[in-house]
Amino acid sequence: MPDNPFLRPFQQGWKILLPLAIGSILLAKRFPLIAGAVMVLNALIALTFRDPEREIQTDSELALAPADGRIMRVETIWDDYWQREMLEIAIFLAIWDVHVQRVPVDGKVVGQVRKHGANRPAMTSAAAQLNNQLLTYYESPAGPLTVIQITGMVARRLINWTPVGTESRQGDRLGMIVLGSQVTLHVDPHSQPLVWPGDVVRAGVTPLVKFR
Repeated sequence: MPDNPFLRPFQQGWKILLPLAIGSILLAKRFPLIAGAVMVLNALIALTFRDPEREIQTDSELALAPADGRIMRVETIWDDYWQREMLEIAIFLAIWDVHVQRVPVDGKVVGQVRKHGANRPAMTSAAAQLNNQLLTYYESPAGPLTVIQITGMVARRLINWTPVGTESRQGDRLGMIVLGSQVTLHVDPHSQPLVWPGDVVRAGVTPLVKFR
């Protein structure tokens, strides 16, 4: 289960935020301008750990966005776990986006695979193939589905709150990626895409596909 959303900057971000806070205090007397800049940077990083409540409009005919960000690509790919072609929708999360992911459909987690790899820039297609990632597989009324959390150059930590066996509801919190990253969704290839590259989406709010 996710921790307290209101305390998330401290629970998940203290390893980053605390050293910066101490550094700004130590610099304050001799280098006040630098100390001020570090304090501003610390506040901006703390914002990436925010976890706002969302009003989820559930709909069994739709898959909602698993992440905030901008659509990178919409294409058909091969999913190794399901051994079939699936429609992939990739989302790039900039550092200012909310970094908590949400479950796109009602379903049960039937598998998870953590793959270790590189730390390529998260906005590239290569990141989806080569970077560290955590793949979560769902059985849902609309068929098999995969959500992939992917690290980037800065983002190195993947957090997931839905272990195998979890019965999830559409819009539930799925996990979190610390700092900028990429999230991809695999659904039935016959689904109708409702977004295209360049579109801005919000986790648990924006419909990505309509199931057929």
